[in-house]
Amino acid sequence: MKTTLTSMIALALCLGAASAQSVGESEIKVALSQNDGSEVLATVGKNKVTMSDAALTFSTLPEQMRGQPDEKMLEAITEQLVSEYALMDKALEAGLDESREVKARLDAARRATLAESYITTELAKRVTDDALKEAYAKMTAEFPSEEEVRARHILVEEEDDAKAITKSLRAGDEDFAKVAAEKSTGPSGASGGDLGYFKKGDMVAPFAEAAFSMKAGDISDPVQTRFGWHVIKVEDRRMSQPPAFEELEPQLRQQLTQSTAQAIIAEVKDAAKVEKAEETPPAFLIRRDEMYSNAQ
Repeated sequence: MKTTLTSMIALALCLGAASAQSVGESEIKVALSQNDGSEVLATVGKNKVTMSDAALTFSTLPEQMRGQPDEKMLEAITEQLVSEYALMDKALEAGLDESREVKARLDAARRATLAESYITTELAKRVTDDALKEAYAKMTAEFPSEEEVRARHILVEEEDDAKAITKSLRAGDEDFAKVAAEKSTGPSGASGGDLGYFKKGDMVAPFAEAAFSMKAGDISDPVQTRFGWHVIKVEDRRMSQPPAFEELEPQLRQQLTQSTAQAIIAEVKDAAKVEKAEETPPAFLIRRDEMYSNAQ
């Protein structure tokens, strides 16, 4: 049913390049203060299609369908809910709610919804900012500290050119970044030769050996690698630091959510009284819809 619902809404939306409009926080607060979800969008017989129905339906849609303008999205969802209520009434008139299959599906939906709701409620209690910061502290406590160098370089093809550049820079006649932008053949030339911070193992050996033997402010003799001739200027040296909490927070939240959900499930199962049957029907019957439908 979810697949049919999703495909029908997608058809109604005729997904294209349109995008949802931006709504300000103040406008959202005002709207929430004036609406609680009970607002009626349509009536189908004795049934009321409410804003709550529409919002819940929207929450189940895949991300690629959510970018349409709000008015268009609400209209499409409302039409789908009208269809569902009309069809539901017909099904009730036909007594389909008493069928074995429908009862099984309703039971399954109730079971899954309640199970998911319990896990979601428990996760909100356990995956807190404090828990995330604790996880961050544990992760960064094991962070390997390693020396890093920040350097710029100028890459040229000929050794004589590299020597001339070195001599001019050491004499203070020119700015390193400006010369790099003008003369370096490397991709970092556009940014003044800036390579950012790097560890020794990040660079080819001759380059790394030279850079890590220098002090901040030093300009190297020409260094040859397979890429050509380099003139290197070390700008800073430091011990590596772990990424900031804000950078790791999404990864930490995902990991903590997954591990906590598994722990919740394990706790509940361990506390439950579970007795498995010693004998079960043939396993291949799991593939047969006769097991839950009216067909026997």
